[in-house]
Parts: sequence; C-alpha cells; structure tokens
Amino acid sequence: MIEERPSILFDSAFLSKLERLQLIARRIAAGRDRAERRSRRTGSSLEFADHRNYARGDDLRAIDWNIYGRLERLFIKLFEEEEDLPVHILVDGSASMQWQPPRADKTHWKKFDYARRLAAALAYIGLSNLDRLELHFFAGQLEHGMGLARGKKNFQRVLNYLGNPPAQSTMTTDLRVSLQTFQRKARRRGLVCILSDFLDPSGWEEPLARLNAARFDIELIQIVDPAESDPSQLGDLRLTDSESGEEMEVTVDEKVVAAYREAFAAFVARLEGFCRRHGHGWMQANTAEPFEDLILLMLREGGLVR
Repeated sequence: MIEERPSILFDSAFLSKLERLQLIARRIAAGRDRAERRSRRTGSSLEFADHRNYARGDDLRAIDWNIYGRLERLFIKLFEEEEDLPVHILVDGSASMQWQPPRADKTHWKKFDYARRLAAALAYIGLSNLDRLELHFFAGQLEHGMGLARGKKNFQRVLNYLGNPPAQSTMTTDLRVSLQTFQRKARRRGLVCILSDFLDPSGWEEPLARLNAARFDIELIQIVDPAESDPSQLGDLRLTDSESGEEMEVTVDEKVVAAYREAFAAFVARLEGFCRRHGHGWMQANTAEPFEDLILLMLREGGLVR
C-alpha cells in the first residue's frame, strides 16, 4: 500500500461523497455528448453491472428494492451500455515529483503522494459511474499500466497499482516520449487526466499539442508544493536539480526571490493559457490544500466533475 504519510485510503463517508460525482468530458466525441453516450438507465436489454448509493434526483425506478429490504439503505442499479467514457489517468513519477523542501515533517505531502491519492479519488469516481478506466505512471517513458478496469469492484486493483509503482527506467520527465507511447496504445479517444508538475526540461507544449490534435479531452492537474511557488530561503545556497543532479551555487536575496516568483507565475500562466485556448481543463493542486476540499470543491469548480 502507498507510503503512510499521509494515507491514500479513504473512509466510507468520503467514498459515499465521491459516488455522487461524475467525470466530465468537455469535447463532443463521435457526434454525441457524454449525456447521450452513457446514462444510468434501467431495462431488460441492458446488462446489470454494479450499484452505487442513491443521491437526490436519481430515478426512483432505478432503486434496488431487494437490497433496501435487507439493509434499509437505498442503492441505484447501474447497467452497462455499448458506449461509455474511456478515462485515462497518467501520474508523473519523475524525480521532481518526489522532491520535498528541507526539514519537511511527516505531515508534509510529497507531490507524488498527493498525485497518487488524487488519482485514486478520480479513479473511484470513474469506476462508480462505469467509465472504462486505465492508469499509467510515466517519467522518461510511459510505464506498464494497470490494465482496463470497470466498476467499483476494481478499486482495490487501483489502490494496489498506485501503491506499488513500477521502477522507473529514468526519473527525468519526458512528456514527448510518454505521450507518444500513450497515443499509440490508446484504443479509443476519451478523457486524459495528467497529474504532474510539468517540469519537463524539453518542454510540455509540443506533446500536449499533439495530444490535442488527436482529439483527446485533456485535463491537466498541476501538482505544486508551496515551497516551489513561494520560496522563502535566503542567503548563499547550493541548489541541486532533482532530476539531472546538476548543482549550482547561488546567492539569493529578496530581488532574486521576486524574479523567481514572477518566472514561476509566467510558467503557470502559459500552461493554463494552453488549456483555455483549446477548451481543455486546468487546475492547480497545492499540496498544502486540504485534500477533501480539493476533490469536493476545486474539481467541481474546475469543471472536471459534477
């Protein structure tokens, strides 16, 4: 299981909240929007697949009254249909995602751990809605994925995969190679959620533009440590690139910090601007933010879930 600082595991109350959410594809695929492609319907021509908790507004005809008679709890029956939403979650496992500020305590989230927990929550939302889910780690290349999953019965597979990431062939980020491999492997276009800090020395613009041209729905979730966006250390420092190992000795004063903050803000603005221009989603996940607030508020405000 994932390193317990803090835990990837969710309690039943939080899982119940996740079940009420639904992942959103922003583009129209195959001439029909998502509501037309896959809805929670009942009927003898559809194959039963799973249950989820009842939420206000659900069709009362879809309630499983047999379960209610045994448990006195309301569950909705979900049925498979021919068309659904393929959901691909790509988690950056490069060295920059493993970075922590000096003297971080045990409650401090590594970006990688925060991204894995976020990926688990998104996966649970997708599985609860019978989306077709695939998970991959990437760094210098796309690593072997979890395999196709559908339905909540596969959530333990998700936790096992996220909790035991494959050994990376290289810890340097290469989005170009990783996304080229992903496009070759992807069976169908769908929603691609990329969880990363996007600190790729070769640049993120070209690989994301290629993914956009291939008509995938793209959701970028930029994972940021507050010490990256707003550093406070001053004085004579030796800085080490977490991926290349290159070292640099610098003298940092308030002027240098201000210039760094401006450059970081410009980097974020370019990433967000790309998504806005092409109709994709972007949000920033700060590891200091309470995790449940991010899922239940920020993801909905960002348009990824409803």
